[in-house]
Amino acid sequence: MLGNLEEIGEWFVEVLMDCSLPTNAPLRIVSKDHQLEGVVETCVPRQPLGYFVKVKLSPQSRWSERWFTPQHLLQLWSGAPPKASTLKAASGY
Repeated sequence: MLGNLEEIGEWFVEVLMDCSLPTNAPLRIVSKDHQLEGVVETCVPRQPLGYFVKVKLSPQSRWSERWFTPQHLLQLWSGAPPKASTLKAASGY
């Protein structure tokens, strides 16, 4: 089965799939260099996209961005303070 990785955290993975999976079904997610194992927590239909399958990872399959970062994973906060630019007052005021 193929799926698209939608979200990943230390203890869970959410995958968009074409088919439904039963709750508590064992699942192995395999990438080029790594694999994660867990069980299906939820499977929610979102037509016309497919099924969002949330997988609870087993303790030995905890995810860390140190050893595996999906290419499309966005880092929304870098920890650096935002840069601000000063605006000059409008002319005539």
